[in-house]
Amino acid sequence: MNKRLFTDWSVEPTDLLLRKKMGNAMNYYSAILSKLGKYRKQWQYSQGNGWILRAHDNRKALFYLIPLEDEIDISLTVRDGEREGFLQRNEFEELYHQLESATKYSGGYAIRFGIESFTECKSVTHFLTELIKMRSR
Repeated sequence: MNKRLFTDWSVEPTDLLLRKKMGNAMNYYSAILSKLGKYRKQWQYSQGNGWILRAHDNRKALFYLIPLEDEIDISLTVRDGEREGFLQRNEFEELYHQLESATKYSGGYAIRFGIESFTECKSVTHFLTELIKMRSR
């Protein structure tokens, strides 16, 4: 895992700081956020993790994004039905292992994606787009 950015509670990330510090990961960040639609973005400070971007619908989080040096991490929870839906679709075959081995919590299955390449970004963006469709029904 690359170095965490924005660990100082007094410096909330701005677009300018993100562009300056994230390097190539800024492209992944922009691609992910372009798919959010009605979901809101809100920076939150966590004592152990620094600043984390929460994408939410005013009630529940869609995902949490952690900016890293040349990488971003996306952490989220998928519900039972969503997980089963993804496992039945061949287009998400590269994610089967992660979905099958995810830890189950009361809110669903915890999944974490590290995005260090355009290929990973494309895969996660597609996953999030489909998850948003599932949750809008």
